[in-house]
Amino acid sequence: MVLRVDAEAIFHAAVAAVLPEALLPQHLQRDGDRLRMPALELVWKLDRNVRLAAFGKAAPGMVRAAEAILGEHIVAGVASVPVGTALHDGVTEFHPGAADNLPDRTAMEAAERIRDLAVGASEGELLLVLMSGGGSALLPLPVVGITLEQKLAATRALATAGATIHELNAVRRHISALKGGRLAQLVAPATVAALAISDVIGDPLPDIASGPTVGDTSTYGDCLAIIERLGAELPPAVLAHIERGTAGELEETPSATPQNACTAVIGSNRLALEAASAAAVERGYEASIITDMLQGEARDAGKHIARHLAGERGRRCLLWGGETTVRVTGKGRGGRCQELALAAAIELQGGKGAGLLAAGTDGQDGATDTAGSWADGETVAREADALAALADNDAYEFLSPAGVLFRPGLTGTNVMDMVIGLVDR
Repeated sequence: MVLRVDAEAIFHAAVAAVLPEALLPQHLQRDGDRLRMPALELVWKLDRNVRLAAFGKAAPGMVRAAEAILGEHIVAGVASVPVGTALHDGVTEFHPGAADNLPDRTAMEAAERIRDLAVGASEGELLLVLMSGGGSALLPLPVVGITLEQKLAATRALATAGATIHELNAVRRHISALKGGRLAQLVAPATVAALAISDVIGDPLPDIASGPTVGDTSTYGDCLAIIERLGAELPPAVLAHIERGTAGELEETPSATPQNACTAVIGSNRLALEAASAAAVERGYEASIITDMLQGEARDAGKHIARHLAGERGRRCLLWGGETTVRVTGKGRGGRCQELALAAAIELQGGKGAGLLAAGTDGQDGATDTAGSWADGETVAREADALAALADNDAYEFLSPAGVLFRPGLTGTNVMDMVIGLVDR
């Protein structure tokens, strides 16, 4: 129990380091009528000439922090925020949507408002774009000829087939009206300054919220190759659109970042891991960051991490960050972190003095009410039952009665997942 309590405290310390309230004041520095943005190497003269667009799980906190700094110089704002976000009485309009991390009609309507905000910007105005993990689902405006339902079906088909976040985003960029640099195109000749909290391994700008303000080097041909390799069955309208683009009948997303736009990452998984490491040291552990590029099948990662922990001695904290995938073949419920934890629990069964917390830094693992799960030697009583649950992708129903699910609630940020492994023996 002590290890679990420590792991949860370390998780909370990591999340605190990447909250918008901690990050934005470092990157929006106001001096009278001058706004300095060090990460962008940009200085902007304020004169009631800032529009604000925000989308993602950290959008509410990013907006509040930006409004506190810029005050009356924000003349209009639209934020596409997660369902459950508290009401906001500032200049920026909050539009809750994307229940269960999935695009929906309310999120699409918010994206339409952001498009209109961008189109209405004039020369001499700044569009401040604040984006974060979950931004793809909260900015789901499809191209003409594809419905939201078809776009959602395509995303589900690709995710179920095991597409990586890079592959998902490549396709989403090519069936979106705003992603892949298209939002920045709409704003010209006004200036775009974008700050991002990254939820993608390696922090590649085209993949954060599917890159609405940066160039896109992927092509329609790349998208078609992804679909064919995975064997994903996409709606006919989506597949036809990709095929038309591959044939050169449609304009590609801009391959270079529009000249009016600049974008920088201000929060990342690595930053959270460093904070977790410091918190572990404060609690008396020798801490090591193993990687911030954890990926692959969740169940395989869980087995590997558990075996790593089994060979450790002393009082140690080992940290992994990144984002795994789940190939869904069963009918159960769960998410990446829960499946990883269940696979790890099977490996740890009967052992003492070691355990791990696998959790999404956004507080939501898949379409469930949990961020992830704790796993140790006591989590699995009957291995056969655990293996059956794993085979059915039913980690949630197996782990829930064990009392090990971790429910911190929505955190207000998103820098992918963390695995906090603790050893004391």
